[in-house]
Amino acid sequence: MCGICGFNFEDKRLLKSMADEIRHRGPNAAGYFTSKNVSLGSRRLSIIDLSKAGNQPIYNEDKSIALVYNGEIFNFIGIREDLGKKHRFISNTDSEVVVHAYEEYGIDCLSHFNGFWGFALYDSKRKILFLARDRLGIKPLYYYYDGKKLVFASEIKAILKDPGIKRKVNYKALSDFITYRYIPSDLTIFDGIKKLKPGHYALLDLKTGKLKVEKYWDVPLKTKSRGKAIVEKDIISLLRDSVEKRLISDVPLGVYLSGGIDSSSIVAMMKYFTNEISTFSLAFEHDKIGNELGYAKKVAEHFGTRHKEITISTNIVKDLPKIVWHLDEPMADPAAVPVYYLSKEAKKSVTVILTGDGADELFAGYDQYKFLALGHKMRFLPHPIKKMLPASAKMIPKSMLDKIYRYSSATGEQMFGRMGRMLLSIKTNKAKAYAEVVGVFDDDEKKELLNFDFRDNYNAINRGFFSKGDFLTQLAYYDVKNYLAEDLLMKPDKMCMAHSIEARVPYLDYRLVEYSFSIPSSLKLRNSKTKYILKSALKNYLPKDIIYRKKQPFQMPLDEWFSKELKSYFLDLLEEPINSKLFNKRYIKKVFDNYESSKLYYGRQLWSLGMFNLWHKIFIDGEKINA
Repeated sequence: MCGICGFNFEDKRLLKSMADEIRHRGPNAAGYFTSKNVSLGSRRLSIIDLSKAGNQPIYNEDKSIALVYNGEIFNFIGIREDLGKKHRFISNTDSEVVVHAYEEYGIDCLSHFNGFWGFALYDSKRKILFLARDRLGIKPLYYYYDGKKLVFASEIKAILKDPGIKRKVNYKALSDFITYRYIPSDLTIFDGIKKLKPGHYALLDLKTGKLKVEKYWDVPLKTKSRGKAIVEKDIISLLRDSVEKRLISDVPLGVYLSGGIDSSSIVAMMKYFTNEISTFSLAFEHDKIGNELGYAKKVAEHFGTRHKEITISTNIVKDLPKIVWHLDEPMADPAAVPVYYLSKEAKKSVTVILTGDGADELFAGYDQYKFLALGHKMRFLPHPIKKMLPASAKMIPKSMLDKIYRYSSATGEQMFGRMGRMLLSIKTNKAKAYAEVVGVFDDDEKKELLNFDFRDNYNAINRGFFSKGDFLTQLAYYDVKNYLAEDLLMKPDKMCMAHSIEARVPYLDYRLVEYSFSIPSSLKLRNSKTKYILKSALKNYLPKDIIYRKKQPFQMPLDEWFSKELKSYFLDLLEEPINSKLFNKRYIKKVFDNYESSKLYYGRQLWSLGMFNLWHKIFIDGEKINA
């Protein structure tokens, strides 16, 4: 696990500056390669083969190929055995396997790897620079390309060390952030800087200066009929093998344990291979919503793990700038905060962490899937009837009602909310219906908020994600390619690497991902029961009350903090001059005024606006922080 950086010219001072900027990703060693055509930099976090032989860049026998590499190839031993007949190895690292696999298979080497990665490989004979990101996007890789100059890195802040790259907000990305609280697709918040998308590689022809970006893997969207018992057996077999592969390490490892089915199942599978399991759980003091310590403790006791409970009473205003700096982009998912604190404590005893991320997308674990699936079934109802349906909101649990409806602080009357608009649009525009349910700001609110023109291209999203397979498969496909890759996986990557911890994600072994998309949706969401087949598969591995407990999000106590220093802190942030340019300040005031009438709904909006403004102060205005 490392941080990488580089460009297609020679500048030793810039290369070192970029590598130093991401030192937290690799505190154990630094390495550099420079030539007239290419410069490569690396910061190493030693996980496999702790010797100096594993330092980067890694070369082939005649040094015509140089690699800087961030990630882990979990099946590298088997690949190495095959390659060892023709190639000479000088280390026991998985990174050296990447070099020789490229020599043997070319770009198709990517199809041989099981793991996660963001790497850059320079082939001096062919005069090409080869960048690649893993299938699911577990590791990030960013790049700037202006038609001649290519600059890349594991984090955007390293790219920004190049003084020729201007710090300018991408308005399309900002509009997407305001809707989804993260930035989907290949855009970043910086105009001119892009993400290499999951399952893609980029080839720079150093002779012509032309960059080609291509997809090498995608989620297969073909279901297969199998008996329920066979599917359950296959899920357990794949998950167990995935966990076993992700236990390869020469440093201590553990599990982030919430007490939910996802992380608990990782611990259950680990018990097949080791009795030495360290688990970590976190809660905030005064948190009446997100405290899961009791569930986590029960799982830890059931499996006999070395369990550590972490209860945090912290100054969010003091630490939030550090968190935003590590995130690189504005990200308004509050769960980044507890992951940051959990990683800070876990680093005292481990260097590798396993998490349960990905199971919700693979097995339909989100509540919004239930509502969208219900809306999809109702899409052919007559228009007048659909308009009347939101009145039945009294039957919806309060926790979900607050997400779907807006309330007028002036009249106290229930307004025609998102459920109604979702029902009205889902027949002809699934992407818009999805945005109505998950969005932080809807289109009408964005028109009031934003001082610049925006267009949400729902037609392109529909063509790209909502055109193949049944509706639930389409929702999962969109989330895997966007929400999972650019929000849920960036949280553990950025927050763990802030403390030099590697996060591994057993549910996102590509074999398990491909298998999950072959399972009929009727086995995932059944009678409004989420994760039906996964829960059934785990019935002999976990306590029943853990499997069927109510889903509880890992979150921070926004109400508690908004009632104290956070609200005034965000108010001060929103007085910054940038808001007059980008936002309608009268609408921002309305959000603050309405907060008390619907804390969950407007709290999410305040958090999004505050996080953007804090990001702007750090990355655009240049405010210095002590990260």
